[in-house]
Amino acid sequence: MSYNRVVTDETLELFHASERGDAKAVASLVKHPNTDINWHRTQSYGATPIIAAIMNGHKDVVEILLDANADIGALKTPDRNSPLHEAAFRDEPEIMQLILSKIQLDNNQSISALVDLQNQVASHVACKLNRHVGDVCLSSLTYVVARMLQFGNTPLHNAARTGSAGCVANLLKADAKVTIKNVNGSLPLHHACYCEKPNLAVVKLLVDAGSDVNDRDKQGYTPMIIAAKKNQTDVIDNLRSRGADAKLKNVFGEDALHFATLRENTNAMELLDE
Repeated sequence: MSYNRVVTDETLELFHASERGDAKAVASLVKHPNTDINWHRTQSYGATPIIAAIMNGHKDVVEILLDANADIGALKTPDRNSPLHEAAFRDEPEIMQLILSKIQLDNNQSISALVDLQNQVASHVACKLNRHVGDVCLSSLTYVVARMLQFGNTPLHNAARTGSAGCVANLLKADAKVTIKNVNGSLPLHHACYCEKPNLAVVKLLVDAGSDVNDRDKQGYTPMIIAAKKNQTDVIDNLRSRGADAKLKNVFGEDALHFATLRENTNAMELLDE
C-alpha cells in the first residue's frame, strides 16, 4: 500500500491525468522515477490512478497503466472495490477485458492484497468440489474474479446489479463462480433481479452458467420474489420457464405475488396469478 508515502508532484499529476483521461501525460509520467503509480489518494476514497481512470471510462489510460504494471489488486476504501469491481460497476466490459487479459498474459504478476483472499476462495472452491483446501490450487485470475468487497460482493455481483451483460459474459469466460454469496446470502442472480432496468440478458447468462433459480438469501428471498418487487416481467417469465417456484416464501411468509400486489406491478401480478 502507498497511503503514507511522500507524494511527489509527478505522482499527484499522474492521478489527475488518469482521472481526466490525458493519455499523453499518463504515458510520460509512468516513466518518471519520482512517480508512484500505485498511490492511493485518500481524498478519492483511496482510489489509485488505474481505479480513477476506470471510474471515468478512460480505456486508453487504463491500457497505459496496465502496461506499466499498475497493481490490479489495489483496493479502494472503504468499500474495498478492486479495479475489476469498478469496471463491473461502471459497465465497462472493454476495460474489464483489458484487466482480465493482463492477468492471463502474466499469471505470475505480483498482485497486492491477495493473501487474505487465498484461504477464503480456496475454502469456498474446496467446499463446492468436496475436496480438501490444500488440494485446491487457484490461479491469479481466479483470485481476482472471486475477490469480495466489503459487503461480500464479487465483480460478478457488481456486473449483474448494474445490468452489464458484457461484463457478466467476460467474467463467466474467466471462470467467475455464480455460486458465491455475499454477506446477505445473495447470489449474483439475486443482484441481477434487483437491477433498475430490464435485465433479462444478464439473468439468462447466469442461469445458463448454473445459477440456482430457487436459491434463497438469508431472509429467504428468491430471485423470483426480487424480480416481482422490481417488476421485471421478462425475468419472471424466464425464471418460471427455467423451473423457478413462484410460490416460495421468504422468512416473513411473503411470496412473489405478495410483492407484485403490494407495489401494484400489474403485469407481474398477471404473470404470477396464472
